[in-house]
Amino acid sequence: MANEKNLIPLNQRTKSEQREIARMGGRASGVARKKKTDLKRTLETLLQSEVSNHKMKELLVSLGYEPTNETALVLVILQKALNGDMRAVSQIRSFLQDDDSLQ
Repeated sequence: MANEKNLIPLNQRTKSEQREIARMGGRASGVARKKKTDLKRTLETLLQSEVSNHKMKELLVSLGYEPTNETALVLVILQKALNGDMRAVSQIRSFLQDDDSLQ
């Protein structure tokens, strides 16, 4: 744990120290936002790619759906919900209520 005697509140620092601390925080925030955006793009790409499981692919095609990981994931969640998994039911509700998740 930090030694509280060494902690100096921001309002007791000089303007140049405050500026430097804010600049470091801004840079770290930018790096974190970029990392999160890259991860989201990667996940979207993987969800749109074709299912690698042959049985799942056949099932989706036979039902008339695109054999993508996204469709397979929705099917698996639906199967869990039909078996009584309340978390899966709540996930389905959130998908249906959130317009962004369906685009």
